[in-house]
Amino acid sequence: MEDRITKTLALLLDGSWKEAFKLYHEIINDLSKKESVAETILNGENSQCASEAEKKVSVTTEFERWVTLNEEELWDLGHIAYLFDDTETAESLIEEHYSRKPNDIEGMVFLGMIYKKRNKPYKSELMFRAALSEDKDNMKAVEELVYLYLETDRPLDALAWVQKLLRLDPRTPKNYFLAGKALENLDKKEQSRRYIIAGMILDLYGLSGGSLQSFYEARLGESITIADLFDGKEVIEEWVGKNQHTTAGTQQVAEENSIQ
Repeated sequence: MEDRITKTLALLLDGSWKEAFKLYHEIINDLSKKESVAETILNGENSQCASEAEKKVSVTTEFERWVTLNEEELWDLGHIAYLFDDTETAESLIEEHYSRKPNDIEGMVFLGMIYKKRNKPYKSELMFRAALSEDKDNMKAVEELVYLYLETDRPLDALAWVQKLLRLDPRTPKNYFLAGKALENLDKKEQSRRYIIAGMILDLYGLSGGSLQSFYEARLGESITIADLFDGKEVIEEWVGKNQHTTAGTQQVAEENSIQ
């Protein structure tokens, strides 16, 4: 099984999506048959020893799915399922992975992403917050919370978490775009514009070299003044300065006063 999962990943990396999709479904079909056989054996083999055997069966079938897969196989196959938008299978696989490795932060974040994609915002939020309870500065969990709150029309919550994202990484354009979106949803158009321009400045002078040009034109229009550029530069300097000088003791104050 491990070889077939590895082959599917290799096909995906090679861009052979059609072949990978076919092999993925063969794997899932074979696993479904194995799981069904295993459950039948457990339910029927020791029927005469009812009470103890039934307890074991119920624990196995309710809490331990995909019994023929190890943790690495669960993880890889869960990602493949997610890539093919088979989110129901991905959820089942990664929930099982999480049940076996409940302290795995990456697993918590990925499960939260699956729940979000399956329109389960409450469960998604719980997983991202669980990850942050293990690592309060986990940038992926923070970023995914921002996306979740933007998608579920909670702009104030999105704004609160995007501030943390900017403190953790004030040099990434996307973080300013997310702040701009949260501010826009709060009907703070001018502040939103300043943050989007800040993101544009970082993007234009970064490695991507202006990869979001159409986004800027749609959001900002074609004319950007010198004053606009200075405003954007001030926003960047503000956050870069906070990132350099904020200590653990003053972090809460910075959070409260950052974006007004």
